[in-house]
Amino acid sequence: DFGVATRELIDHFDRIDAAILSHGTREGDLSRLATQAFLALFVSFERFGSDLLLAYLNRDFTKYQQDLQSRITSSVRDKHGVGVSLRLNFSSTKHVSVAELEEIVDPTGWNLTFANTVKLKEYADRVLVPAYSVRISSISPGEARLIDTARAVRDFIAHQSKGAKKRMNECLASVDQGGHNLHLAKGVSEVHAVGAYLKANQAGARRLHHYAEGLQLVARHI
Repeated sequence: DFGVATRELIDHFDRIDAAILSHGTREGDLSRLATQAFLALFVSFERFGSDLLLAYLNRDFTKYQQDLQSRITSSVRDKHGVGVSLRLNFSSTKHVSVAELEEIVDPTGWNLTFANTVKLKEYADRVLVPAYSVRISSISPGEARLIDTARAVRDFIAHQSKGAKKRMNECLASVDQGGHNLHLAKGVSEVHAVGAYLKANQAGARRLHHYAEGLQLVARHI
């Protein structure tokens, strides 16, 4: 689903790009379009990540149940004492339906999202059985910088705050470390106009396209 949504999004951008070749407001239009497309792209990627975690938990819920039981027991022990915690009784099951999972894992209905890739890996290690947590932990340092930089760009687009702008430029300054994501680095100057940065051509493709390709590659192997 994420792959289909990304292709449709990029195709839409490319069609409009081609359609306004001679239009007088072309550059401004493309800046706005690139910004809007990127926002939709990363929202789609975050939804993919949330759905993926639910799918892995749906396959094997045992470790999440163990973690949940441990946290509940600890909370009761801290609030009511050891005697009460020893009288807790839990029933568990290996398979839980997706609907039940969503009520347990994401009771607020806001999707499973994380501030950065480190926190995602910590969560996966805590609640997923090894067969699936290893797929999340396989996200490489270069891929983690791609994801975290994309999130920082999305946050600046959404909030336009000084803090979000500072964080975005910090990420853009290090996204190409280790020879990865070479076409996403910002150069010596800070990025102020996100649309101009995203629509800029690098190595034969706009940065928006490089982000879309990179996030799809991550999605395919985790």
